[in-house]
Amino acid sequence: MNGNGSAAKELKRLLGEGNVKTGASAVASCFLGPVDGADLVLVTPKDVEGLADVAAFSYESEIPLFSVKRKTDAGNLAGKKGILVDLSGMNKIKKIDLRNLTANVFVGVTFEQLAAELARENQRLLYPLAGTSPSIVRSYMDRDILMGEGGYRHPHISVFHAMMADGQMWVSGSQQLTDEGHADFREDQGPQFSPFFGASEDIFGIPYYGLVYTYPNREERRLVAFGFDNLEAAKDLLYKVSRAEWCFESFAANDRYLSVILAGGDAGAVAGIKKKLNPWTAVFTMEHYKDLVDVWERYIKEAAKEMGGKLLKGQVPEMCEKALGGPWNVYDRDYFKGRTETVDCYNYFKNLPDTFAVVDEKVKAAGFKPEDTGKIVVPVYFGSSAYCETDLYYDPKDAKAAGSVADACVKSYEALIDEKAFIDKPRGAVAEMLYAKMDPSYVNMIKLFKRTVDPKGLLNPDQLLEGV
Repeated sequence: MNGNGSAAKELKRLLGEGNVKTGASAVASCFLGPVDGADLVLVTPKDVEGLADVAAFSYESEIPLFSVKRKTDAGNLAGKKGILVDLSGMNKIKKIDLRNLTANVFVGVTFEQLAAELARENQRLLYPLAGTSPSIVRSYMDRDILMGEGGYRHPHISVFHAMMADGQMWVSGSQQLTDEGHADFREDQGPQFSPFFGASEDIFGIPYYGLVYTYPNREERRLVAFGFDNLEAAKDLLYKVSRAEWCFESFAANDRYLSVILAGGDAGAVAGIKKKLNPWTAVFTMEHYKDLVDVWERYIKEAAKEMGGKLLKGQVPEMCEKALGGPWNVYDRDYFKGRTETVDCYNYFKNLPDTFAVVDEKVKAAGFKPEDTGKIVVPVYFGSSAYCETDLYYDPKDAKAAGSVADACVKSYEALIDEKAFIDKPRGAVAEMLYAKMDPSYVNMIKLFKRTVDPKGLLNPDQLLEGV
């Protein structure tokens, strides 16, 4: 592509000189590391019309079109040729609907940007625990696990718009009488294909706009934290409190994970914070009327005491409250060792010890100490299941360590799949392993829908599955 001057020239005509860049450094600026062997032209449209022009040009010229999805995606683009579109410039907040508790935002709007606007209206939004993109629309479309997942269980994004391979617009959802003017592009009473877009690596369309849910700040907010010697007791308290709906946000984390989060980017502070923590810490926030929060707090403290939890006071709860004021992005943890990789899945609470044991076994076999990995559990839907995450911290410049981490992650996922854990949004080798074990009809449906909406196969080819 870099040698195709006519393509770059036409893109500059469509978007403007400053919104089209070539060269490895331009593409690498979107990711955490270099994109090996890629020959991509980077375009940064600032509005829907610009994005549509890029998609139409790509389609007519039969040039592959890739999208920046996360800061951690560079590996998927190694050796690719085509156009790379970065939508971070589409960062307009179109509307904040106080009555219906929604915000209409474009994909470039960040959590921090919208949070600042919502604060003026005494509202808030839910933050991810393992964010890989600053974009709210991207994070919610990827089904990122969110703080408050146990307290609010409905989808966090409703109607969304996506740019199709040929430059047409897809509008999802049942709210057809909107001010968007795209009522003809709707899903009617027939099959609902919009769920295919979630965590699809943009192979069907590139989401660029959505209606996300917002939440009012309640009369009273309070946080309590408890120290435990083991996961078993911590997860039992987490389960009981989430089942009883006594909390808003809730999680249990081990000392390594929580020390990295609470150190706030200061690698030198991690060891000192870790020494102050119990092996496991369970954290709960409560938001509602003051009288109800009083009752919830009493119930939680009584349950924690029965299960051997130590009520924490002072610095640790204060630091937890501060940390919960923003998204917990995976790439923000890179300050600790240089890079962070995660292994995550969903499972029943009763299976949590075995779930982490499976990952620990693979981590240890790869040459890492399980006690040096971060671990967190988050209840989902009244505690009906739990999100389980293990973080591996390493120096990406150490080729041996990087290879060991990659091996540990792949083998961990392979073992978790065999153990029937639920793997959401699989990518790369993990997607290949997971889809190979699924009913062929599901993969065939993905391929059929892909051929229907992108008959030339130009939009993010091979990004979800090889050959798709």
